Amino acid sequence: MGKQISGDSQGGFIIGIDTGGTFTDVTVLSADGGAVINKAATTPGDFSSGVMNALQVVAESLGMDRASLLRQTIVLKHGTTVATNAMITRTGSKVGLLTTKGHEDAAFIMRAVGRVDGLDDAEVRHMTKVTKPDPMVARRDVCGVFERMDFRGKVLSPLDEADARRAIAYLVDERGVDAIAICLLFSWKNPAHEKRMVELVRDMYPQRDIAVTASHTIAPVAGEYARINTTVANSFLARTIRDYVGKLTQRLHGEGLRAGGVMMMQGNGGIVRPEEMTAVGTLQSGPAGGMIATQYVAGKLGHENVITTDMGGTSFDVGLLTRNELKYAREPIVERARLLQPLIEVESIGAGGGTIARVDPVTRRLLVGPASAGADPGPVAYQMGGRKVTVTDANIVLGYIDPDYFLGGRRKLDKAAAEEAIRAQIAEPLGLTSVEAAAGIYEVINSKMSDLIRKQVARSGSTPEEYTMYAFGGAGPVHAAAYGADLGVQRIYVFPTSPAFSAFGVASANVIHTILRTTLYTAPVDIESLNGDLEAIEQNLGEVMAREDFAPSDVSFRRTLYMRYTRQTNDVELQIPHRRLARADLPEIERMFNAKYEVLYGAGSTHSQAGIEVMAVSVDAIGSTPKPQLTRNKIEGVDPARARKGTRRAFFTGSGFRDAAIYDYGTLRPGNRISGPSIIETPFTTVVVPENVGAQIDEYRNIILLLKPA
Repeated sequence: MGKQISGDSQGGFIIGIDTGGTFTDVTVLSADGGAVINKAATTPGDFSSGVMNALQVVAESLGMDRASLLRQTIVLKHGTTVATNAMITRTGSKVGLLTTKGHEDAAFIMRAVGRVDGLDDAEVRHMTKVTKPDPMVARRDVCGVFERMDFRGKVLSPLDEADARRAIAYLVDERGVDAIAICLLFSWKNPAHEKRMVELVRDMYPQRDIAVTASHTIAPVAGEYARINTTVANSFLARTIRDYVGKLTQRLHGEGLRAGGVMMMQGNGGIVRPEEMTAVGTLQSGPAGGMIATQYVAGKLGHENVITTDMGGTSFDVGLLTRNELKYAREPIVERARLLQPLIEVESIGAGGGTIARVDPVTRRLLVGPASAGADPGPVAYQMGGRKVTVTDANIVLGYIDPDYFLGGRRKLDKAAAEEAIRAQIAEPLGLTSVEAAAGIYEVINSKMSDLIRKQVARSGSTPEEYTMYAFGGAGPVHAAAYGADLGVQRIYVFPTSPAFSAFGVASANVIHTILRTTLYTAPVDIESLNGDLEAIEQNLGEVMAREDFAPSDVSFRRTLYMRYTRQTNDVELQIPHRRLARADLPEIERMFNAKYEVLYGAGSTHSQAGIEVMAVSVDAIGSTPKPQLTRNKIEGVDPARARKGTRRAFFTGSGFRDAAIYDYGTLRPGNRISGPSIIETPFTTVVVPENVGAQIDEYRNIILLLKPA
């Protein structure tokens, strides 16, 4: 799918790759903006093999071999789930934590909210589920050292280097750690002691490969619990990410990719060179790619408010573009760990094509998720050893997916095996037919997805009806009309690149580096001090961007203030202009904050009399990269007859099985209109058009589902 490109495109290729839980997606952009997508199965045992396989299939679709494709590639940008997978499975390094004496238990005491961080509503209501998350560092691998800074950064007690050396030796020699996290009290204000402790580790073990992370380098922000988590997580993941990227880079260079041609996607929506990346920064890099693609496409289509829905093989990810702005989570929660990393806010649940359905043996209720069959063994229909019923199996039985056309016919699926598994595992225990059981799976997963979307939109102070919806991921368009109708959304867009939309976003991502720092300003803000903080951050970022080979004139900056009313615990992010601020700007900044607060919390909710505080500042340094071009095509007429492949019996709620018209997406033309019940097939996804829903192809060859035709 996508605009066809050739191997002799002037200027070379840009490749975006997103490794998901089930499939590894790839997008190839040419110098003229054309795009081609493809995908291959993810290989959990060695993620780099899945990447190479995806490159192989996309190269073949372009009529060349993999080495030829790589030789003609300018840059390969990569988003990966390697870090997330390591956190899920707890298979990172053995970490030791060095902290201020007397604060060794801070990570284990945590905040009260830590007991429910990362749990869904049902789990929070189930008291046995409300437990503290498993720590990434064992309590016996935590050592306190004698030192102390105050909240202004003044040294109250100098670092006792002899004590520090004893603690380091204990962790390395007795406990056998291969990674060390250093997180001292108020080091975000004065990092002198942390810097010295890093030097001590290097001096004591010059020949040892010990991953060391100091909190002032990864999270120079107040918030002891989340700062410890972030520092420990980075050390826990550092060797895993380094080894993966090193192995992949070696394989790519061995087949012709130029030196320095690999860049890594970060969860803040930007790409960076491997030597500039942080391990914890790669978390949620795949979903971030989808949000970057959303912002780019929405700008072209004129959509200010967009709900993004990404349903792949393992998870369902939801994000919001509101008034053309992406929202960043200051304290994102990843695998129940509250972190201090500015990641694009995307919420995920276990609801993908590979999500497992089962009958609760006690309540006799149908449950779907969150566990997934993943890429290996996968759904029953894959015939790769999977024995548990999945959402994909239900979709095949319901007639939505053609078992002979999966991945464009590259993989044949076994419908009979899927139907038998549903009969034995779901239908008989519930006293249903196989079709009724499959329909139940479809409805339950749709309800879970619409509930997540509704919750996300409500938090933004809006309603779903105010948004356009984008559906992407390989499984998303199969379900989008169902969960969109439940929410009252009027239009859903499915793009030519939707099956690999996150990879498309990765391919078009800019180089972005972000610094977030704690501040303590109360209105009226000392404007010169605020300017000084912002300019110091930008000078630091300018040095980083120079290492990324950007001239100062080619770097732009995006500034964000995190503001709140005095004594509140939650703050509101507010983007401000990039220029030296004057005192006259303060009333306008306060007005913008009050206006955004009312959008989030309702008219009359502001309380300026309480005072306004700036709790943190964030600056993004952005270096632009080439972008794809969305080609506008000529409208050719409404009749889709030449694209019709035939009919297939498919299940539609309220009507049962109906003859659904099957259309080949590649043959549809701009202007074509389709009435439900219909199914539009592409090599990598299927778009279900239910009864009373229409679809049209616009001038960009996007499929627009019209749930409430204008």
